[in-house]
Amino acid sequence: MKPIFKLLLPITMSILLSACANNHNQAKPRDYSKFRQSNPRSILVVQPTNSSVDVKGPYAVLAQTTQPLAESGFYVFPVVLVNETFKENGLNDGAEIQAAALNKLQKVYNADAILYLNVDKYGTKFQVINSVTTVSVSGKLIDARDGTTLWTGQKDITIDSNSNNNGGFFSQVFNAVVNQISDKLTDKAYKVAGVVDDNLLAAKNSDALLYGPYSPQYQALDQNKNEQE
Repeated sequence: MKPIFKLLLPITMSILLSACANNHNQAKPRDYSKFRQSNPRSILVVQPTNSSVDVKGPYAVLAQTTQPLAESGFYVFPVVLVNETFKENGLNDGAEIQAAALNKLQKVYNADAILYLNVDKYGTKFQVINSVTTVSVSGKLIDARDGTTLWTGQKDITIDSNSNNNGGFFSQVFNAVVNQISDKLTDKAYKVAGVVDDNLLAAKNSDALLYGPYSPQYQALDQNKNEQE
């Protein structure tokens, strides 16, 4: 064997083994066994905690959780009424609410599961010729009866207002001014938060929750979800 081949052989084998290991890790299915065992029918969504710099983040994320959960087949306690109940009892933000004892939440709501969320990033940053909107949310679903973690997930979306702009510099500056005015008036991050919620929670998506018992797809697709991933 020529010297060059002796040198390349171990390098090639190392690359192949590394690729196989990466493919194996990527193909590892999510374990839904605890979720299936708990089999939640109702979900209590509490106000998210906030790691972003925008105080609107938790409310924007909370307000848009009901649709993906309900469409996935779960009963969702009305988030506005739940949040008002917490406020009436002196709990005014996500950190205080999420620190509430599990047995107290169970006594009041008798939910099967509780969804805890955190807003990692939320908002729009304005730059010279563009704006960048980022929303990132992480969460976990726990069994309300014993605190077992049934599911965890994280999703983020970043949108650059200038990503599809092929015009010249002055065109980009003009579009940037228009986008900044529009973003300040409409809060583009709110719309992005809805997409993040859907990607994170809707059972139709990979790594999201399984379908709940009020969905016509309950169990029919859930049993094969790991194989589909």
